[in-house]
Amino acid sequence: MLCSVPSQQQALAEITRVLRAGGQLRFYEHVRSAAPMLGLLQDAITPVWSRAGGGCHPNRDTTSAIRAAGFIIDDLDRFAFKPSAALPSSAHVIGHAHHD
Repeated sequence: MLCSVPSQQQALAEITRVLRAGGQLRFYEHVRSAAPMLGLLQDAITPVWSRAGGGCHPNRDTTSAIRAAGFIIDDLDRFAFKPSAALPSSAHVIGHAHHD
């Protein structure tokens, strides 16, 4: 979901506002590749991809945005995921975080 919101900062601020004390943010996101060339490719395709893909931004560093919003990431797994043989694999993260 955080790939397609207009502002990750604003969405995470709202999550912080409504998350009850002791609650968790659980996330599963596709994110910017750690490989420099793939990251540049994601940057290049983002304008067209975003229009065609419902606002999706494949080049976002969502874990950094989560941390910048004041969340503490408790568990994080980063992995490549290939949805079909016809598509290239892309970086994904899954985990949970809490807010003080």
